[in-house]
This record gives sequence, C-alpha cells and structure tokens, in this order.
Amino acid sequence: MEIRFIINQLKDEKPYLKSPLELYEKVLNFNEKSEKILEEEYKKEDLIEKILNEFSSIFEIPYEFVSFLKESLLRTGKDPFKEPDIILELPIGEDKISSDDIKRALFILAKPFFVKFRKNSKVSKRFEDIGRCPVCEKPISLTMIDIDNKRHMVCTFCGYREEIFRIGCSYCMQKICEKIDLLVDEDEIRVELCKDCKTYIKSFKNEVYQKYKDPYLIDIISLPLDVVAQERGYIRRSPNAIGVEIIK
Repeated sequence: MEIRFIINQLKDEKPYLKSPLELYEKVLNFNEKSEKILEEEYKKEDLIEKILNEFSSIFEIPYEFVSFLKESLLRTGKDPFKEPDIILELPIGEDKISSDDIKRALFILAKPFFVKFRKNSKVSKRFEDIGRCPVCEKPISLTMIDIDNKRHMVCTFCGYREEIFRIGCSYCMQKICEKIDLLVDEDEIRVELCKDCKTYIKSFKNEVYQKYKDPYLIDIISLPLDVVAQERGYIRRSPNAIGVEIIK
C-alpha cells in the first residue's frame, strides 16, 4: 500500500503528471493480479485467458478486442511464457487506434509474460557481454546506484537487475566520462547523454529510491527529463513502465 500512498501524494505535488501516474496505478494493479494468476496451476491457454481478462477489466478494453488478442496469440503456435516477444509483434490493425497506442498497450500486456520468462530462465550471460538485458536481451534505459555507489541496470521489460560499470553508456558501452553529458532534475534524478551514440540513460541514487520506493515510478516522475533529452536529439532505447518511449 505504501507505493499507492506515494503515488497519491505525487498526483497532488505534480498535477502535470496525474495522467501517467494514474495509468501506472493500473499497471501495478494488472501486474499484481497477473502474478497471483501465474501462481496457480492452470493450463497455458487458461492462464493466457485469465491474464487477458484482467487486462480487459483494468484498462477497460472491449471483450471483442481481447478475444482477438487471444486468438492471435494461439494462432502463432508459440508459447508467450517462453517467447514473450510474440506479444509485442501481434498484428493489430490501426483503423481506430494509433500505432503508438497499440505499441504501449502490447508492452503493458506483455510485462507479466516477460516476468514469468525471467523467473523461469537461467542467466548464463552478463550485461557487459551483450550490452543488453542478459535475460530478455532488450536495451536498458534505467539504472540505479546503490548505497555503496555501485550501479545496477534495471530492465523495464522483465525486471532483471544486475550490477554494471559505474560510468559510461549502457547502449554503445563506451566508458569515457568526457563523452557523457548530464541533465539533473530537482529530485537528483539524472539523464546521462552519450555523445557517441546519442542514447540517453536514466540514473538515480539510493536516496531517491528510498524516497519513492520503486525504480519504475522514479522513471515516470522524471518524464520531463525525457522531454528535454529528446528535444536535444537523444534517443531512449526502451519504454518506461507505462510503455512510453518516444515523447511527442
């Protein structure tokens, strides 16, 4: 309940972030209910249907669309718990919904499947071997610095965390501090701008984490930093917890 209390406080303190914060509350609710569903021993098809039903209920998505999603998933012949990427690639028409909205919705829907995939995976690689999440192989856009001043990547897809190098770009992997510019907001949340590959990475210290308790929430309340970084021509390589990657 603490995180909900913090979010409600933030909606009062930062009214310009009310809409993304309310969406994140729904995302939290969906992820928690999906986690409980996945604890039960249902058949794969039943698990998919129950998660889709929660998705429909929480985000007020018509049953017909959810039914179409289920049919599309089953038609792939693949297991979304073993290959969660297939959810992101579902062929959805854009007649009434923008491609950005579809992409965000599929990212949110895919999260429980990516988390389940992580929990069932044996990690044999390290971030510094591949420059991506060692579990789902997605780019990293969020890092946190612990009380011992060690830096950890946080995957917004599957939730995996791992200690990485302290200074440098976690996309192109260059580690020269002179090639990194910084933007810092009033909460001491930072954006690290790589001059080489034009990628930016969010970063925050333990004090910020202790205040807000949730790295994904910290990512969302620092959306103004995304705006500034992207206006300067820098690129975010993976979405935040509400599926936002490109600010328009």
